[in-house]
Amino acid sequence: MDPVQLAISLMSITLLAFLAAKLFPVKEVLNLASVQAEYQRYNPEAVIDTIILGLDHKAALLKLTQPQDQLGIVTRLGDRLVCRTVGKDDIASFAVSGDTLTINSDDFTQPYVSIRLDPDEMQSAQRLITSFTEPEGATHANQSA
Repeated sequence: MDPVQLAISLMSITLLAFLAAKLFPVKEVLNLASVQAEYQRYNPEAVIDTIILGLDHKAALLKLTQPQDQLGIVTRLGDRLVCRTVGKDDIASFAVSGDTLTINSDDFTQPYVSIRLDPDEMQSAQRLITSFTEPEGATHANQSA
């Protein structure tokens, strides 16, 4: 292919992508009802106890009573909604930096999930993940006193 044709093709694709993003922006954000509905659609047998929704309404952490020993994570990635059920072995680590909780996993499709939380919800999320990932009586290096 001629370099000029290649350059014109790349510019055309870039222009079309820019126009599509401006003409059809993703305006949907997560709320408690949509998180619950979408997760129940993904995992109908799940019984949701608590939903911790991020400040930017792009991610949520779900405490499940059924199935036991699992957590739910719902994230909005662009125009896509990703629902995941994670077990104890799926969470490699977690870290807190300011108002952001980052959950790391060994999954190559989504190696981490970041959730911005207010201070009260951050404490709840840390307690939930710590109790979920560590044996009774253990403490986590990222857990604040």
